[in-house]
Amino acid sequence: MKKYLYFLLPLIYVALDHITKFLVIKNIPYQSFIKINDYFNLVNISNTGVAFSMFQDNNIFFIILVSFVILFVIYFLIKNKEELTKLQTHSLLLILAGGTGNLIDRLFRGAVVDFIDIGYKDVYRWPAFNVADSCVCIGVALFIISLLFFNKKAKV
Repeated sequence: MKKYLYFLLPLIYVALDHITKFLVIKNIPYQSFIKINDYFNLVNISNTGVAFSMFQDNNIFFIILVSFVILFVIYFLIKNKEELTKLQTHSLLLILAGGTGNLIDRLFRGAVVDFIDIGYKDVYRWPAFNVADSCVCIGVALFIISLLFFNKKAKV
């Protein structure tokens, strides 16, 4: 993978995350929503916890934890760049971008902005999430898939 992509891809993902959060903050009043259809809403909520709004009001702890995860991912990418497959590299860049996007929110807003609300009518709604959360989840899933099915190079 070209060296500049190590910097460009996470920057694009973080920019996309913050552009979408900015648009939500400017266009949807806090704690309200825009119904798109029975399956998809745009909401404007804040989360000081982690996935599924667990462990609320621990923002400082998560700032420290995510900072260490980001540093570890950068270290891991640099140390293992020759052994990682393209899929593994890209998955780690997604994790890096997602962690960075939400870390920026925690540092400058005191909470993470979530805005994607999916589910079925009011019967079941998945907890709201954002682009950064999607990057982390997709990155972790791709990394696991790469280890299980495509791991010919890396010794992770």
